[in-house]
Amino acid sequence: MADNEKRSLPKGIFWGIAALIIIFIAGAGIYIYGQANKVKSSLANNLDDFRSGITDLKNLNPDAAQKKFLSVASGTDMSFGDFISVLQSMFGGTGDALSGFKNLASGGVAIAEELSYFENNLSALISGSNGEEFLSHLKTTEATLASLSSAGDEISAASSKFEGISPGIFDMYIPAKLDIARIDDFLKSLISWLSAGTPRHIFVMLQNPSEMRPAGGFLGSYADVAIGRGGVAGAEVHDINEIDRTLSLKTIPPQPLQALITNWRTADSNWFFDFPSSAAQAVKFADASKLYSASSTIFGGAIAISPQVLADILNITGPIELKDYKLTIDSENFLGELQKSVEQGQVTGVSYPKAALREFAAEVFKKLVAMDSSQKQTFISLVRDWFKNKDLMVYFADPDMEKFVSYYGGDGGVYALPNDFEGDYLAVANANIGGGKSDLFVREDVSLESQINEDGTVSDHLTIDRAHEGNKGSDWWYKTTNQDYLQVFVQPDSQLANFSGGLEKKIYAPTNYAKNGYMADDFVGQIDSSTERIFNYPAAFKYEEFGKEVFATWSRVAAGGKTELVFDYTHRLPLAPSDGQTYQFVFEKQAGTFIPQSTSTSALPGIGAPRSYKFTISAPVGYKFKENDLPVYEYDSGNSDLSSGGMPGRLIVNLTLEKI
Repeated sequence: MADNEKRSLPKGIFWGIAALIIIFIAGAGIYIYGQANKVKSSLANNLDDFRSGITDLKNLNPDAAQKKFLSVASGTDMSFGDFISVLQSMFGGTGDALSGFKNLASGGVAIAEELSYFENNLSALISGSNGEEFLSHLKTTEATLASLSSAGDEISAASSKFEGISPGIFDMYIPAKLDIARIDDFLKSLISWLSAGTPRHIFVMLQNPSEMRPAGGFLGSYADVAIGRGGVAGAEVHDINEIDRTLSLKTIPPQPLQALITNWRTADSNWFFDFPSSAAQAVKFADASKLYSASSTIFGGAIAISPQVLADILNITGPIELKDYKLTIDSENFLGELQKSVEQGQVTGVSYPKAALREFAAEVFKKLVAMDSSQKQTFISLVRDWFKNKDLMVYFADPDMEKFVSYYGGDGGVYALPNDFEGDYLAVANANIGGGKSDLFVREDVSLESQINEDGTVSDHLTIDRAHEGNKGSDWWYKTTNQDYLQVFVQPDSQLANFSGGLEKKIYAPTNYAKNGYMADDFVGQIDSSTERIFNYPAAFKYEEFGKEVFATWSRVAAGGKTELVFDYTHRLPLAPSDGQTYQFVFEKQAGTFIPQSTSTSALPGIGAPRSYKFTISAPVGYKFKENDLPVYEYDSGNSDLSSGGMPGRLIVNLTLEKI
């Protein structure tokens, strides 16, 4: 054999080495596969915990969020430490992603700690005694959010390295990342807003549902809350007439209001079902009044508070003694007693009929400042329910801040339907025009029977029963004949097929508006230009508002009386029904209403205009709904879960069609 001739291994040794290599590769593969599954499971669990922590933060539950984030941070080390060395050479960038993920969790812990600070110092924030410190913590929170965003970018950049382990696993993080970006943008705007050299003013609308208006109750009183350098610098309750007496603007009112008033004013600005539109109108009038323009005061936003909020606060703090009026105000009697003091004050001609309301508000403020830690936690837990149920609605004049509040459903805005909306929409809004304070005793039962047809049309049968039980009350102002302007918001391009029960009421302009120098409101003008009488039904008319078709009519019911209104209408879906197709029903409740848990008259007056809702949705022939395995879906507001705040302000029902 030549020296340069290649030597070959004996076959036995060759196959032995080959077998060892195969065993090693197989063993390593099994190990890596097992570790990869552990990573996959850990990633899924940790990402799920992180997302759950973000949800806890949005629900104002910092303690629960902090536990989730701490679990994620510690879990990152325990789950991946041993495996990183194995994967580093195989998956470049893995370490960056895991580092970013750990930073994300640590940032979440920091955010939760900041929220805990705000919770623990709620009384100081309300009283305004720690404004600069509050502002400093807001800045810290914003900086932490910015670092969270950077950590998220690291994860996103390296997420492709994990695709072989768990395809799409980081899709779970995307919603949280978007939430972080939105909150960060909002805080930047809020910090700038709070850092202004002069106090910012918020117009707090104390809505009175005894006299309903589309965005809630009549605006008879309000509070001017001044915020300076992160704290409440002052809060004063006023009669709305203090603004309107100094308002020189001459504005043409919406046509239905012309049955009652000649000039549109702040008291009647709560006219639109869309709260941001009503709030913007109220702020516009307030800014223009001499009461505020003389000092160049401009309101940067508005907050609507329903009686439910005050009832909940009184449940937390306990009753309030108004010694000058010999009154004990609690969560059950406050609305009736305060209304009585105002009515009696107007009859006797006292200089300020709402003095009791002003004193009550001052005492509530003191109680809020004095809350203990348990009361603070209860208060914060209720805030989410108030927003969800439209008992608390917020509007900001700053577009970026308003956009944030709107996205999370805190502004009471009307739901914007997508262009290809496959479903049905309903909202019923009442406006008391010349009906006194009767709405607390007018029960309204709304029943919708909706049939999805095989050809892609939807046939709706809407019944609204109204019963005035003020005759059983003790006070005369509740016994006034209820005169109601009723609006039914439905799908765009809906066609009214039948109507009964409404009253034809012709409204004539109380003055020559053009001759007397009144200006028209652009938005009201748009509604008026689309308004038309329905030829076959003289008592009804329709128009477009907030992307919806509106059927409107008048209703009148005397104390002890009843009336019924019926609307039959249809609309066409973009697509005909098919197996697996999704269908969505959206209902929006009017602010200022409440769902009595008793059908007895003793439940009235309550904390709002009493309502009940029943919705029945029927699938096309040959179909059923996947969600309940039945061809009919039913919703009854009387069965709404009180533990979660009862019926929400916006009810969304998602259904899936299945062929039988």
